[in-house]
Amino acid sequence: MQLPADVNNYCQVLIELGRAMIDDGSRVSDERPEILVDSGYTYFGQFIAHDLTKDASSVDDAWRNEPEALENLQTPKLDLSTLYGGGPEISPELYEDDGVRLKVGEGNGRHAFDIHVRGNGGCVLGDDRNAENLILRQITAVFARLHNFAVEQFRSETADKRELLECARRQMKWQYQWLVCRDYLPTLLDQVVYKKIFVGGRSTIHWDVFSIPIEFAAAAMRFGHAMVRPNYLFAFGQEMKLPQIFGRRTTRGALAPELQINWGFFFQGAGPVNSVTARPIDTRLAPAFQLLPDDLIGVAAVTCPHFRVAKNPPQLAVRTLLRGAGLRLASGQSVARAFREPPLTEKELTKNSEGAETQQGFILRKHALTRETPLWYYILKESEVCHNGNRLGPVGSRLVAETIHAALRSDAESLLNLAAAADSPPVWKFPHGQIRFYGLSEFFRIAPLL
Repeated sequence: MQLPADVNNYCQVLIELGRAMIDDGSRVSDERPEILVDSGYTYFGQFIAHDLTKDASSVDDAWRNEPEALENLQTPKLDLSTLYGGGPEISPELYEDDGVRLKVGEGNGRHAFDIHVRGNGGCVLGDDRNAENLILRQITAVFARLHNFAVEQFRSETADKRELLECARRQMKWQYQWLVCRDYLPTLLDQVVYKKIFVGGRSTIHWDVFSIPIEFAAAAMRFGHAMVRPNYLFAFGQEMKLPQIFGRRTTRGALAPELQINWGFFFQGAGPVNSVTARPIDTRLAPAFQLLPDDLIGVAAVTCPHFRVAKNPPQLAVRTLLRGAGLRLASGQSVARAFREPPLTEKELTKNSEGAETQQGFILRKHALTRETPLWYYILKESEVCHNGNRLGPVGSRLVAETIHAALRSDAESLLNLAAAADSPPVWKFPHGQIRFYGLSEFFRIAPLL
């Protein structure tokens, strides 16, 4: 996107808009039903995002560098690289002495709910972003323990350690991609878009060489920020507010036993409790996102052309909008036209379901952003307008679906390229019989107990 001539004023407008993106407690619409998903989908989505893309640059770097100069430090595949790192030769700290099993928390079974922690209190992770919050940290631990279960499942089939590791990794990758493609995406994407791309195989973007598009990494896949709740139940009587949950905890030791998650509160059917739903996907974020901790945002100033924010802004929405501008992301309307989707109207962008202009709408209209709306904001608003915040709208869905579909197509060993993997999830051999995990609910009902 071509930035306005008055960059200083444009950045000030984005700051004003980002500060207005706060949950006021009202519903998106009193007339249309909210069919919100389980809160666990929020953090499984973060697990996916970290697996596909890692950009270590700051908000300031987004303005200083050309977008193509930014490097994705993650493999652009759904290959659980955040779990396995570079493998036992490159990342030996992640593995037990045999070079096959992953290190996990102390204890056995339900007592080993955490990731491995060194004696000095430091966490052992393939990607330290997976300790950004206590929920994601425990999701990572579940996958690590399931890997070890896969190792034992295949141990009788081969004595070669490399082959054993590869068997376990292949099993894990198959299961993980199944959960992404057959549960997470159909739950959160526009159904027409999902069926066209993942059922009909009718992708419209053709890649010479696949790489994660910046529109996905810096805007579309960040829709999950809107789903974050201000508080969660980890267990009966153990309510955790958002500031207690997020923040890098890579040097703070093992988690206390009372922080162990009862996954039934995050996925319906994963435990004998009622799950808690995520927030709707809309333009009103949880209040705690107005003041992120320093260990997440850093302390450096943000320097834009002709503009300087003296302190790194603590508001998540402000940071995301400024970053998107620095990367010159296309506007939501431009992306909609590229996908041949009708852009949102000025009324849809500025008014609520009752026809009253919102504070955010006033800012958009006053500063002529109703025809060139920041992509991330547009995607959130589109969900609100098209699906009452229950799932992404067509433009957001296309960006997410096309990217993940292409990532899978470019991987010769993915679910889409192996006929045996496409028909059903893998078999897990338990003493009492064989099990297949078809969805996240049953996965988090059983896998955390291994």
